[in-house]
Amino acid sequence: MRRSSTAAAGFTLVAALAAVEASAQPSAPGSGRIEVSAGAAWIGTQSYGAADASETTPTNTAFRLFSTASELGSAPLFGARVGVRVAGTLVVEGDASYGRPELRVTTSSDVESATGVTATEPIQQYMIGGGATWYFPTANRILPFVTGGGGYLRQLHDRKLLVDTGRYYQFGGGVVYLFTSRPDHGLKATGVRLDARAVVFKNGVAFDGGSHVAPSIAGSFLVRF
Repeated sequence: MRRSSTAAAGFTLVAALAAVEASAQPSAPGSGRIEVSAGAAWIGTQSYGAADASETTPTNTAFRLFSTASELGSAPLFGARVGVRVAGTLVVEGDASYGRPELRVTTSSDVESATGVTATEPIQQYMIGGGATWYFPTANRILPFVTGGGGYLRQLHDRKLLVDTGRYYQFGGGVVYLFTSRPDHGLKATGVRLDARAVVFKNGVAFDGGSHVAPSIAGSFLVRF
């Protein structure tokens, strides 16, 4: 009986929270069902770690010839997002971005004492995915939010002769600042959106096939209909 009462209380609390969210002011600043934003972002460096280039000796042991360290450098991105408000202040989104980070491999500790060199290659990077943003209910022009999502990663090597694919996941938050808010008009709001996120990449050009995290910040112009 006690377990049933606890479960009933939990369901009641969830229902109450859903009712509060669903009743969030439709005429509050920034109301609108469709949300579109586009702008620029910056994504940080992803380190892929170090590895040794070795050969096997006649005694079946490894002999190191030189060491390498690799990374995908930081880069600007350009992206766009389209969202649909599905309930209260919850917006389901689709997004895409494009950038040209540089893949760098540095050699060191050469057995013949050769000077270390860094080989570079430009990468065309496409990210296409989706997610959701939840805005904290507010009655002013500053709208804080939390967001998360993921999608498909496609990276083209120089001259587009080799393609690496993978996945990405991102989570973070930010604020929207509204320049205009007209709930009774077709164009209901305009403003800017500022994001700070952690982006987790899986596979792609990473040599170890592991997961790597990079910080990202973005700014975009936003309109709501």
